[in-house]
Amino acid sequence: MQWKPLRPGFGLAGRIDRTLVDRVGVNGVESLFRAGTDDYWMEQALIESMNSVGISAPNPGVGCVIVKNGRELARGHTQAWKQAHAERMAFHALPQDADLEGAEVFVTLEPCSHTGFQPPCSDLFPGRGIARIVVATVDPDPRVSGEGLRRLATSGVRVETGVLEPEVRASLFPFTKTRGPKKTVWVAKWARMPSGHLADVDGNSKWITNAKSRAYTHWLRQKYDAVVVGARTFLVDRPALTVRDCALPRQRQPERVVFDPRGELLSLPESELECFRVLVCNDLLPEPRRDGTVFVGMDATPESPDLGLVFKSTLESMNFEKPLQSVMVEGGARLLRTLFESGVFDAAHTFTGAQKFDRLSAREWLESGPGAGFSPCTHHVFDEDVLQEWVKED
Repeated sequence: MQWKPLRPGFGLAGRIDRTLVDRVGVNGVESLFRAGTDDYWMEQALIESMNSVGISAPNPGVGCVIVKNGRELARGHTQAWKQAHAERMAFHALPQDADLEGAEVFVTLEPCSHTGFQPPCSDLFPGRGIARIVVATVDPDPRVSGEGLRRLATSGVRVETGVLEPEVRASLFPFTKTRGPKKTVWVAKWARMPSGHLADVDGNSKWITNAKSRAYTHWLRQKYDAVVVGARTFLVDRPALTVRDCALPRQRQPERVVFDPRGELLSLPESELECFRVLVCNDLLPEPRRDGTVFVGMDATPESPDLGLVFKSTLESMNFEKPLQSVMVEGGARLLRTLFESGVFDAAHTFTGAQKFDRLSAREWLESGPGAGFSPCTHHVFDEDVLQEWVKED
């Protein structure tokens, strides 16, 4: 499936400006649509869904808005994994005397029709007098996949789909990518100068992009389960890889990982690495093997032709608090090239900044996009910086 270009203002993180500005009251960012239209209310549901970032995965972050006579009655978003879904939260938020006769419900993803950690959301609507349910996109989970819509339709509720579908489908990434077969989604992210260079001759890459671009990146860090950099990038830039400069909510820090096949970080005090997992080729690990706390062994050598795939499988097999649904790789260029050559990536966030360094590194250079097989979906300008987002075609 080819991913369609999104309307201006939307990206894989949802409403782009919502990642930079906190939502205040109901409408924290100006709507891109005429008030009262289906697009407007679905946009509100999408914005509400962004409150699930960092907590709902591996469940999708869904938003739901209940409307009657052009006035919002309630809204809700998916809670932490295994907890209440968006539709149930919206119903909980209704005033006690709410009359739903003739009401409309806007929800970003098809209401579920199966019992998991929560009962089926599609059972919430029949018998309440709701006139219409508007769903942006069908749930790709094979346990649902249209069954929720069929249940609603047979109960007499009018169901419509497809409103703001490309934008909502993108905001649900990586969930929309994992379900088809279910897998860990890998995403590349890099920032380059107009010349294509990612760093100066000494490897320094701070700061190519401006504060808005960095805030968007920080929002993405809590959207994805793990963030990865290469050893050289870590040694030169000492990145924190934390969520700190984006809009609220800031609900989690990602798992932080360093790809270090040559063991360049083995001489560092572990106190400097206490928040990181460092993946090193097994033969370089000292005895006794330090495995799973800071340093984790990979069954490969630094020269292995399949090093990228070994790294991928090693990381995906590690034990984390929740299932590892998504990984974002932030650089450097050598690591990104290794993983691209292994066919690992499913999407890419690329920034072209206005910053220029005097002495450029010939090795730290990348094109503006990931190349063939990826569909461009986002083009957004942060002052002088340009964000482009790409998704691998199914």
